Amino acid sequence: METAIIKTIGELIHDARCTLNITLTQLSELSGIYKETISSIEKGDVTQPEFRTILPLARVLNIPFEKLVDYYVEVETRSNHLICIYQAALTQGSSSEVIRKVAAKYLESNDDRLDLIEKLFESIDSIEDTSIKISLYDLIIDYSRLHGIMPYIAKGMYQKYLIERNDFSRLKETYFSGKYVLNYVDFLPLEERVSLFYKLGIHAYTLSYHNECIDHCKEVLKSEGSSYKADAIGVLIDAYFSIEEYTKSELYLIQYKNFIYPHTKENVVLMDAFFNAKKGNINDAIEQLELFLETCSSAFIIPATKQLLELYLMQNDLEGAKSILKNSKVAASVVDDSNPLVCATYADYLQVKGDFYLAAGDIDNSLSHMVESALWYSKISDTTKEKKALNKAMHIHLTNNVSAESTLTKLRDYYRRSIQDLEGLA
Repeated sequence: METAIIKTIGELIHDARCTLNITLTQLSELSGIYKETISSIEKGDVTQPEFRTILPLARVLNIPFEKLVDYYVEVETRSNHLICIYQAALTQGSSSEVIRKVAAKYLESNDDRLDLIEKLFESIDSIEDTSIKISLYDLIIDYSRLHGIMPYIAKGMYQKYLIERNDFSRLKETYFSGKYVLNYVDFLPLEERVSLFYKLGIHAYTLSYHNECIDHCKEVLKSEGSSYKADAIGVLIDAYFSIEEYTKSELYLIQYKNFIYPHTKENVVLMDAFFNAKKGNINDAIEQLELFLETCSSAFIIPATKQLLELYLMQNDLEGAKSILKNSKVAASVVDDSNPLVCATYADYLQVKGDFYLAAGDIDNSLSHMVESALWYSKISDTTKEKKALNKAMHIHLTNNVSAESTLTKLRDYYRRSIQDLEGLA
């Protein structure tokens, strides 16, 4: 701990220069700052030197950036200077604590509150470090609450939700955080309001909160001309299908057919096959899916293959199922693991594949796929399906002549990889 208190920035510069035994001339040459300017700062003739003037001197004199920031946060009140320090802190790669400290002081300056918060809010979007972004959005939310600036409570919470919803280890927690933003939804611009409802709809569907998903997506449809309309209808089709309200699902499919986007056309073909299967037209559904898999884009390969495999197993057609797997393009390497819905569908596919191997008498492969399925459910924190997959694996182990060592090896690998995934999200 320092025994002397630095009262001015001039004293700080002078003491650091003397410690390093650097002359004013040398410091001027190394920093690019005029000798006369440095001398005036050290003497105290310049009581509030600009940060951009002091920063080059501090670099030469090995004065920690954080120490410089602490000084300026104490004495600086001008918003234009504080925003420069804030930008420098971002450029320097300072900690979120340092950056938030400067941003908080910036918001305390005497300029118009709305202007201050707007400028700070707009600066956050270009920041790459999500922990810093969340810290700054929290600051904006707290400041806005304190001063009753409702639009920026809403904007801050909305942006924070968009970041946090990507943490698959906290999908339930972040969903309820997102729902809380609905208390302020009327303060969001229309585009962000619609986006929030759509993203909550997708989020709810991922968590199998199908009725809530339906409510959110119906809110999207109230906005005419929304870019989310087609996708919201697509989610409604899936949500109603999942709760076995097939009539409502099919009615939305009729609306969905009016859209001419490439992905909607493919989704229509896939859903038509699903409905054929539900109506008992299994052979028609199989034919549709086999033709579809010849030309569909990568996004539809997993759900189409999974459904086709299920249909062959329903008919106890193991040769047909074997043929599908032999020609399958599904692999973990092509799974978009940034999309929890895709991860869930892939986990479902692995479980169906495990069912096939069980029916075919390949117990070892069946066990491997059940455990792998559990691992993919764990990636999106679907603990219910994860446990079901593991229970299924244990049932297969107990009802078949399987070596205990073989099963334990698979489970050890599962736990090791699931821990690695959790550490990767931390």
